[in-house]
Amino acid sequence: MTIKETKIVRAIPPAAGINRSGKQPQLLTDDKVRTLLSTPHEWYKIGVTTNWISGVKSNIENMTQKNIEHLAEKGNFKVKQRKNKQGDIDIYCKYVPNNPF
Repeated sequence: MTIKETKIVRAIPPAAGINRSGKQPQLLTDDKVRTLLSTPHEWYKIGVTTNWISGVKSNIENMTQKNIEHLAEKGNFKVKQRKNKQGDIDIYCKYVPNNPF
């Protein structure tokens, strides 16, 4: 480890996750996660796709998606897919905590 700077400067640290590298989630984003966590057991439509999803659904339900993996001990997300009248697939999600109270 090489220390590049040692002077003290007053500064506010940036929000966590701002400079996150790699591919960012498109379906279950951080904003949607916050909404789902604040209202457990409530279904929300989180997106519409042209094809059935399997890998993304699996990553969400298995809590392996990077932005939710830290919540694996606290509960899990349920995902359902339904074909709509236009022929697209509506994606629904809800958060189910392990301990409801």
